[in-house]
Amino acid sequence: MTTPRRPAKPAPDNTAERDAPPAGRDLGAGGTFRLEPPRLRITSDQDEERHATWYELFFDLVFVAAVSQLGAALARDPSAVVFARFAGLFVVIVWAWILYTLYANRFDTDDLIFRLGKAGGMLAVAAIAVTLPRVMAGRGGGIAFAACYVILRAFLIAFYGRSWYHLRGEARTLAETYVAGYSFTTGLWLVSIFVSSPWRYVLWGVAMVIDLAIPPRAWRTLSAARVVISHLTERFGTFFIIVLGESVVVAVAGVAGFEFTVTSWVIAGIGFLMTLCLWWIYFDLADTSVVGRGALGLIYVYSHFILLAGVVSFGEGTKLAIIHGAQPDLNAGARWALAGGVAAFALSLAIIHLGAEWTSLRDRTFLGRLALTAAAIIVAAVGGGIAPVAFVALVAAALLGQLFLEAVTPRFGASTVVQPADLAARAGATSAQAASGGPAGERAASEGAAPAS
Repeated sequence: MTTPRRPAKPAPDNTAERDAPPAGRDLGAGGTFRLEPPRLRITSDQDEERHATWYELFFDLVFVAAVSQLGAALARDPSAVVFARFAGLFVVIVWAWILYTLYANRFDTDDLIFRLGKAGGMLAVAAIAVTLPRVMAGRGGGIAFAACYVILRAFLIAFYGRSWYHLRGEARTLAETYVAGYSFTTGLWLVSIFVSSPWRYVLWGVAMVIDLAIPPRAWRTLSAARVVISHLTERFGTFFIIVLGESVVVAVAGVAGFEFTVTSWVIAGIGFLMTLCLWWIYFDLADTSVVGRGALGLIYVYSHFILLAGVVSFGEGTKLAIIHGAQPDLNAGARWALAGGVAAFALSLAIIHLGAEWTSLRDRTFLGRLALTAAAIIVAAVGGGIAPVAFVALVAAALLGQLFLEAVTPRFGASTVVQPADLAARAGATSAQAASGGPAGERAASEGAAPAS
């Protein structure tokens, strides 16, 4: 499908636009082979509400293939050791997706060079997915995994290097920060190829800790907006829905050909109800206003590690519950996969909710999510001896209760994943709230960019 391009808009009079690179040019008459240098879109396009491209969605599907391999390995052996490997590798893989997403949010012009480089990254992700079963099972594969991860990151560094070459001012400073930081940590991944276990994994951990510390510093180099909110929340929303849908596919594929009992059918129905609740809470009731609070927007970004891991774990736990529905109870691995996944989902949204400027520790939605987290953990810990259908029903009742609580709770100031909005405009109550948002905040929210803080 070809979408007509919007007509060019007059450039605002600011330094970033004056320092912008020249306009792109088409190679051939079709317009699909286009060369356009990167530009800092969060300053030059503040009046543009951006959406994910078809190519970005394609990119997401390749990453979800790797995520599904992690989930499959967890379902095969839901032991404490495998849970630990799942958590560590999940952060590594999703972090790579986040890095590409943040680059595209700021600099993507969707030209030929970017598409080809991103295609190379997708190929590296596919290769990573192939290595994951061995790594998760502890049967080697670490060298191949690290080598593919180095290649994946090399393309990202090349993108930032291209941005550094073409841009000036704070855009170049931002790109320079990322090139220096990610080149160093990628070097650690490269060195790990030549180091034996367990030191290889120590280097991976050190590289990840340093990586996660780079964005808070880099975001402070920008004097205006840090991200384009409309694009960032949509990117995380689409990745969430793909991961959630994949959890349903995994559950169906895992039990295909399985001789269902009445109990298994009941568990499957309850599992689908819980999946619907997860979707409903995330897209209709999750507050995303923290994204507009400058560097605090990283709370939203980093909390998705817990949230997405929880969704994957929940899907695998549901599959295990269906398969073992006729057993007297579920083993510890299945209980923690299912209920622990719900707990991780609720905890992550509680953290994101608390990051909103208007909320407090006494907010009912926040307290309800903490209560759901605690309830799911308790059920997972002491649920041995409970029949699988009763166990799943308990978790579902807690999740459904949270959905009803949030549905009837007044949402003054809340903004959702679907449509980020200014807190003061959504509250629409007092002049003090309007003053706290201010004209700049209203304009930034309506234009899809975060106000400076």
